[in-house]
Amino acid sequence: MEKFKEKLASLRSELDTATKRADTLKIKVEQLETEHDQKDNELGALQTRVKELEESLEKAENNLKQTTTDYREADLRAEQLGKKAVKVQQEIEAWNKKNAELEAKYKAAKEEMDELEGQMDGV
Repeated sequence: MEKFKEKLASLRSELDTATKRADTLKIKVEQLETEHDQKDNELGALQTRVKELEESLEKAENNLKQTTTDYREADLRAEQLGKKAVKVQQEIEAWNKKNAELEAKYKAAKEEMDELEGQMDGV
């Protein structure tokens, strides 16, 4: 009977130890589940942030493409206007030269007219 009591006490001790171990493990499991839930929430938040950043990047790339296109068009237009300005400047110079020639002819004709007028008055 003594052996039976010892065995029973030993089994109770093992049961207490196993129960304590099970409680400890249950707490550990709950902690790990909580940690897992937090990590899932963090992962979800990070995935949302990544999606937002990808959308922002796509928008920025589209803006860059549009800006590049606009710049190229403006640069081409500026080049065309520059060429047109050179052409207009050349035309102005040609007209100024022609004007100077006409003024010289006018002056010469006026002087000739004045001279003829003077001769006519003398006659």
